[in-house]
Amino acid sequence: MDFEHILQLAIEKCDGKYIEELDRKFYILYPFTTENIDGYIKKFHLKDKSLLTVGSSFDQVLNATLYDCKDITLLDICPFTKYYAYLKMASLLELNRDEFFRFLRYQNYPKSCKYNPLLFNKKDYQKIIKTLRLLDYESYLFWDELLQNYDPKTIRNEIFYANEEDKQSVIETINPYLSTDYNYEEAKRKIKKVNLEIIQADLFKVKLTRSFDTIWLSNIGPHLIHYNKIMEMIEKMNVYLNEEGKMLMSYLYNTDEAYCTDYYPIYNFRVTFEELKEYKPELISFISMHSIICNDNCIKDSILVYEKKK
Repeated sequence: MDFEHILQLAIEKCDGKYIEELDRKFYILYPFTTENIDGYIKKFHLKDKSLLTVGSSFDQVLNATLYDCKDITLLDICPFTKYYAYLKMASLLELNRDEFFRFLRYQNYPKSCKYNPLLFNKKDYQKIIKTLRLLDYESYLFWDELLQNYDPKTIRNEIFYANEEDKQSVIETINPYLSTDYNYEEAKRKIKKVNLEIIQADLFKVKLTRSFDTIWLSNIGPHLIHYNKIMEMIEKMNVYLNEEGKMLMSYLYNTDEAYCTDYYPIYNFRVTFEELKEYKPELISFISMHSIICNDNCIKDSILVYEKKK
């Protein structure tokens, strides 16, 4: 999609129109990740390596940056991802951590069950606008158009998932770059040195021109209702994985509760490991998003990981 078409889609969404081509789960933005990235990021060797990741929140990129990944490609089907990525990057570069939360958070902020009246506020936007223009001029045009013509609540509710934002302590726990002021400042320093490319495309249709040391496929797997589609995704991405590289095949929620096995085939591990046996996937578990939210460490999330051997 070209920029004018994407901007028009955003305008029509903010006008409350139904847009058929956006009527799919991954076609609008997540304000922050819904994965416990802190639970798995140390399982990958990112320092001075290359990473291909999906994730419209841009948090996968910022967390990898903190871990010294220097070459990152963000691939996402959502047409608004690039513009939010540069808005978030400009916010990181020009705002302190409290200002960053104040500018980008909405639901459950500043306290649980509250809404943030300072979301996308003009004072903070003026602090980042020059940097946003320099980072990516189209992103500046995109946000300037929306913020001049629509109130922040409308923008947040129409082009983001309205209910996909956890409370402050959860967002800080699952995102290493947001966990402390020190990490935040480190991410700010390191993002300036990252070679970043952002591609808006369907993972199943994209043709990439290079390979990567690490690939993260987020939680696409559970939404593929047939194993042949899961295999198609992994086989396609395996082509772009370097030897001795690692692929996060899928992020899985609440795995010790056999989460949604009736709806999402990938949670039937007996069948999944049989179907994926040629890749010899490893199941790595860690504290779940649900456990963090409920302050109960009994439940685990997991990732399926494939390591490409020579």
